[in-house]
Amino acid sequence: MTNNTNEQILKLLLLMAFADKVYMAEEKELIINISNELGISKEKIDEIINEVEKTEDITKQCRETANKIQDKQYREKTIKLLSEMIATDKIVHGKEIFALQVIAEEWEMYLE
Repeated sequence: MTNNTNEQILKLLLLMAFADKVYMAEEKELIINISNELGISKEKIDEIINEVEKTEDITKQCRETANKIQDKQYREKTIKLLSEMIATDKIVHGKEIFALQVIAEEWEMYLE
């Protein structure tokens, strides 16, 4: 997996974490753990967080970022991580579900 793909995966996770406008401690902990697994530095995490915090249109950014991940295996891994992110604070927010749906639709992994 390329480092750029890892960064796109992390960005989607952070977009999900910020979808409800509240970045919970449990989400931060999960982001740190996943970043370590993906080999992403603290500096890069902070850079992506700064970018995501400035995002006005989360839906558009989710679509654009999702489309940068082309490999089916990485998409499947990302869907699993996003689901984990949604559940990590034990509160499922509508905006998180919507963001997951948008991403799954972009990847043709969503069924009604």
